[in-house]
Amino acid sequence: MKPLPLIAFLCTATAALADDLDYYRDVYPFLKSNCISCHNKTTTKADLNMETPELMIKGGESGPSIIPGNGAESLLVTASLHTKDMEMPPPNNKSGAVNLIPEQIATLKLWIDQGAKGSVMEERAVVLQAFAASIDPIYTVAMTKDGRYVACGRSNHIYVYDMATRQFLVQITDPSEKNGAAHRALVQSLAFSPDGTRLASGSFREVKIWKLTDGKPMASAAKSSSIPASDDLLKKIVTAGKVIVLSSGMSADGKQVVTGCDDGSVRVWDAATVKPVIELRGSVAATKKMAELDWAIAAQTLELAFQKSESTRIEAQDKALDVLLGKAKEAIVAMNKVLPEKQKAVTPTAEAKAKAQKAVAEVAAKIKAIPDGKPDAALEKQLKDAQDKLITANMAEVSALAAVSATQSNVKDAEDDVKRITDSKAGNAKTIAAANAAMTAAKTLQDKVAADLAAAKLALTKTTAKPIAVSFSADALRVASMFDDGTLRVWASATGAPIEESRGNTTVTTLTSAPDGSFAATKAVTQSVGSSPRWVLERKIDQKGLFADRVNAVRFSPDGKTLATGGGELSRSGDIILFDAATGKATQTWKEKHEDTVLCLDYSPDGKRLASGAADKIARVTDIATGKQVNLFEGHTHHVMGVAFRSDGRVLATAGADNAVITWDMITGERKRKIEGWTKEVTSLQFIGATNQIVTSAGDNRIRIVTDDGTEVRAMANLPDYMQAAVSAPNGSAIIGGGEDSLLRVWDGAGKELAVFGAK
Repeated sequence: MKPLPLIAFLCTATAALADDLDYYRDVYPFLKSNCISCHNKTTTKADLNMETPELMIKGGESGPSIIPGNGAESLLVTASLHTKDMEMPPPNNKSGAVNLIPEQIATLKLWIDQGAKGSVMEERAVVLQAFAASIDPIYTVAMTKDGRYVACGRSNHIYVYDMATRQFLVQITDPSEKNGAAHRALVQSLAFSPDGTRLASGSFREVKIWKLTDGKPMASAAKSSSIPASDDLLKKIVTAGKVIVLSSGMSADGKQVVTGCDDGSVRVWDAATVKPVIELRGSVAATKKMAELDWAIAAQTLELAFQKSESTRIEAQDKALDVLLGKAKEAIVAMNKVLPEKQKAVTPTAEAKAKAQKAVAEVAAKIKAIPDGKPDAALEKQLKDAQDKLITANMAEVSALAAVSATQSNVKDAEDDVKRITDSKAGNAKTIAAANAAMTAAKTLQDKVAADLAAAKLALTKTTAKPIAVSFSADALRVASMFDDGTLRVWASATGAPIEESRGNTTVTTLTSAPDGSFAATKAVTQSVGSSPRWVLERKIDQKGLFADRVNAVRFSPDGKTLATGGGELSRSGDIILFDAATGKATQTWKEKHEDTVLCLDYSPDGKRLASGAADKIARVTDIATGKQVNLFEGHTHHVMGVAFRSDGRVLATAGADNAVITWDMITGERKRKIEGWTKEVTSLQFIGATNQIVTSAGDNRIRIVTDDGTEVRAMANLPDYMQAAVSAPNGSAIIGGGEDSLLRVWDGAGKELAVFGAK
């Protein structure tokens, strides 16, 4: 049997469809993927929006796309049939739209014939299916402000790691989800609060806030994992290290020895070589204070660089003004020099004009005296000659006067230029003086902070408390020491970072560790430290209709009181909603802040502005108090995938899917620098501490660090494609990145790989 021609098929199919069609049920599904993807309020090709029947009737550049009651003549049907020299969708289109099949065209024609009636879209619950084991990408990574903890989202799970001990810490779970998951859908975004006590996570149509709580410490009766070092080994340590050992212990595997020394230090040694591994000093409070001092030094370095650049810029401007000032003064001298001559030239022209006027008057009088008033040809010629001479004389006088006026005007203009330039130089002098004063203040503060930091470091070596008991944790990742002043301290043996402490009032006879890494010091009373922190679900924000789609960005305000979220409906809207972090109540809702889904957010350091980047290729900065746009930055030719303020708020950096990073001057509102060198999308970026260095991740298998003026600092290369996220410790001592291969990688500040974590 031969197939029916297309027109015949349409007639047959139309006859088969007897009942009235529903737009959203029967027509919208195939229009959405093959027509509306190019004809919507964001991408309105040919000025045609096809999102509703009313908009299709309104039409675009070619008139109405549908004629209710006349499907055969409707442009949408003829274009779908590829008739009348029109083919829709066009071949090789970027939206992946395909030709409508005959059944769909028949349905479309019948719906139009029936009057192209609209309908009400039904809300349908989205049923999320379980993820395949192979779907385990890391799309987001977050780090606490102190650099201690890192969280990453893998698939719909959240994992937390301790950067001090370089180990997996805990998997965050929602008891209402299956298989230890945190969300039903992929984890799209993560952010810690400034104090590290909350973690926000964004997923499909929901945000969850997790609260940090302390785990339960082990009892003091836990079995010790350290045994005393042998006398022979201690003698070797004393000889090699030239120290006096007050207490000692060995790791469970016998590979390392920890000693408490009379200089107040706790030291770890390699048992086989008797070489020092690491020296442990200081407290959590002292380390925090030194980190603050480090930040302050970096901030003043940034301030010095900025003020120096301002001073240099103004000095260069002054040099250009000096050139202009010199030219203006030269013009005044030159014009004043020729002015007397030009003024002198006016007198002869005035006299010549007067003489010519007299000659004209005399000839005119002769003509008037003729009785019949009819002069002869000779007299008429004499009058014309006299009048021509008067015209010439008049023009000469006008020219002479104009020359004088022009010279005087040039002098006035040059004098005005001198005043304007002089005023500008005076203003510049004040600006340079202010910049120099700011540099002096910054340098003074920097020197003071540097001295405070040096004193703090020196104080670590001058401690008077003695370590009277020491112990390894069972896994040797932690070392604890009890001091004779009643302080119990714990360090991470890998990094030397103090991670916990407790203070008592008694001398200790035993120091024991528990399998979970906690320690207990015992005599008359018990002190316990080292309990495992954990995050529990504090709040779930998922009210119906609140989030249109995925929540691609979450960010806490600098004071931790507000949580900003970014998302929206792909290709339709970019929404930003601000919540009270303590209650989860929406405080501000900015619908359609962007024309496409919001992908990234960042607060300004003072918390007054919010930067957002979206799939509409635009970055915006919004005043939070008023909700009004402060800046609109256009420069990327593809999605804006990351935004970050520099610590002083003077620079904003944006990452693009156009393989570039752009830095923007927030003072002038202009582009500062376009930084290139990536071969695929730049997927995230973050300023490192209080510096001008930016850590970036990208699809071209690199974690790359650049300055905001475009200089490359270093790159961690030869990684798997599509590193989706990267963060840095405030002092740049640790760089963390994750991507499509599900591995979380840790490097030190020099780019050396320290650890690689897979999914637990």
